[in-house]
Amino acid sequence: MNTLDRYVLKSFIRPLIPTLGIMVFFFLMQMVWKYVDDLAGKGIEWYVILELMTYWAASVVPFALPVSVLFASLLTFGNFGEHYEMAAMKSAGISLFRGIRSLIVLNIFIAFGAFFFYNNVIPMANLKGQSLLMNISKSKPAFHITPGIFYNGFDGYSIKIGEKSGEESELLKDIYIYDHKESKKGNHKVLTAASGIMRTVANDQYLEIELHDGATYEDIIKKERDDRKKMPWARSEFDTAYIRFSLGNFSNEDLYKTRRRDFMMLNTQQLKEKADTLSAQVIERQANFEKNLNGKYKFNYIEISSADNQGALRDDLMQNLVSGMRVRASQNAIRLARSNLDYLRQMEREMEWRKEMHLRHWIEYYKKYALGVSVLIMFFIGAPLGSIIRKGGIGLPLVISTISFLVFHILNTTFEKMGREMLIDVAAAVWVPSIILAPIALWLTYSASTDTALLSGEWYSKLSTRFARKSRS
Repeated sequence: MNTLDRYVLKSFIRPLIPTLGIMVFFFLMQMVWKYVDDLAGKGIEWYVILELMTYWAASVVPFALPVSVLFASLLTFGNFGEHYEMAAMKSAGISLFRGIRSLIVLNIFIAFGAFFFYNNVIPMANLKGQSLLMNISKSKPAFHITPGIFYNGFDGYSIKIGEKSGEESELLKDIYIYDHKESKKGNHKVLTAASGIMRTVANDQYLEIELHDGATYEDIIKKERDDRKKMPWARSEFDTAYIRFSLGNFSNEDLYKTRRRDFMMLNTQQLKEKADTLSAQVIERQANFEKNLNGKYKFNYIEISSADNQGALRDDLMQNLVSGMRVRASQNAIRLARSNLDYLRQMEREMEWRKEMHLRHWIEYYKKYALGVSVLIMFFIGAPLGSIIRKGGIGLPLVISTISFLVFHILNTTFEKMGREMLIDVAAAVWVPSIILAPIALWLTYSASTDTALLSGEWYSKLSTRFARKSRS
């Protein structure tokens, strides 16, 4: 490596590292902002929050790395052009590709490193980050008891509150506690209270909620059918009541191994295996659905050819029944139709979810490879563009980098959503943004290597002249 290569590498790495740190911090703050109200002032140790932010920081690297490479290349070559260093290279017979040879090799290594990081480090960071977040929510039950949303963290209970306040969010209002611990067929017991106080007792072994001005509603399940038709229930009021939930299963033990992985926590090999498994499950569920549906609708209970009295069978099926059975048959048919309709809707939602998960796994698989390609594309956009505009400093490179990243991010988001909704193939959904930007990168590189004035009036004059000639012809 000669002096020129070392100088170019040093000029590129110097802005790349702080830019990458700033962009990671910027995207990290977006994630922290989501949980800032729940993390702040909840008695969570600072080192736990720092560990959680470290895992989150690793997960935002795929967003920060391409834009950091783009900004660093823009800034580096903009400074070269402004200080006539590019002109000095060309006057010495050094071409653009010879000048950036070391940076091309460096960015190729960065691209391979990005794939390794995305494939090995980020899945583990996502897994441990989600596990740690679950540990926090389990040890601090108030963490995920969100107003207006049912919380099912306690086995056999569903809790919903209207509002929580206080220094540690211990003051509750409009409390609903559904007790379905004894009955698995529905909620037969409901506790309501106007207000309450939540706290841990017995050395944090139990969560106790002190309820004020409430009532209990309970359905009484009878064994006899006639008694159940009366739908008996009981109601009792109270001024103060206490309910305790065991926190024995919510200890701060390591839950990494018990946390179910999803597509954000798998490497390429695991994603392929999981996608194949989901595909086989879809086929199996479809076969079971067809079998169950055929069993629900059968029209061959009576073999016409073997019936003893064919004249007794009428075209109107209801006429074949005695008058006392027609109403019951109609009610049973309506009930069966409603049940089958619910079954169809449930299966439709299930199959849509399974197919979406199958697509999400393949999208995540292709994204791991697309990250390295996007790094190279951003470099070949930023380096020639910086040498063309010949403007150093932070201002203009920052503006161009922001606009380019927004375009790249919008393209990725749009096509990824189209892939999830099965409008286009999942491979195309991931690779189309790179395919769109790759010709732009090649054109900019060609313009910079041939010293074409990208934004000059002469360039637009030649373009308009050619267009006018073609119009006249």
